[in-house]
Amino acid sequence: MRKLILSSVLLLSPAVSDADASYPGLQVEVQRSGDLYTLAARFDTPLGKCAAYRYLTDYELAKKLPGVVDSVSYRESANAIRVDRTADEKVLFFQVRLRSVVRYIERPFEGIEFKQLSGDSRIFQGTWNIEPHERGSTLSFHGQWEPNTVIPLFIIDHFAKNGLRDRFSAIAQLALERKDQRTACMN
Repeated sequence: MRKLILSSVLLLSPAVSDADASYPGLQVEVQRSGDLYTLAARFDTPLGKCAAYRYLTDYELAKKLPGVVDSVSYRESANAIRVDRTADEKVLFFQVRLRSVVRYIERPFEGIEFKQLSGDSRIFQGTWNIEPHERGSTLSFHGQWEPNTVIPLFIIDHFAKNGLRDRFSAIAQLALERKDQRTACMN
């Protein structure tokens, strides 16, 4: 599922900040320095800490996000998962198929870390963190992405400026749809 967020969020923008996205309370910031994009996003969800962790580690769920063609996960060890993901993205008049293999390191009930092992980006890595609160939890994403593409960065910037909010909104909405799964952690 993280690659959902990963593939879904791959194309970013130069300096976008918007707290008034379509998902209530969604905050997104993206900056570009040279070829490297840095992004942060955060949103509240009614999911408790345990349910939010289960949402983040449901890697197959990525298939429900727009553009994700396939997402297959393989457990490598108790806390490491490899996810092979394919996504189709439309950037203006370009159709792009993105493929990646990403390793996720799970930190039970706290969040996940990820790093691309291979794929269509030079760099793709980051974290998802869970911050509990009285009405559920806040999910925070921090990542870095360096594209490896012939598409000019100004076109990627344009797409990101107009599409990144929608990507994170879809991720937040998918979490909201799981609100009936507010399970307590059993440590």
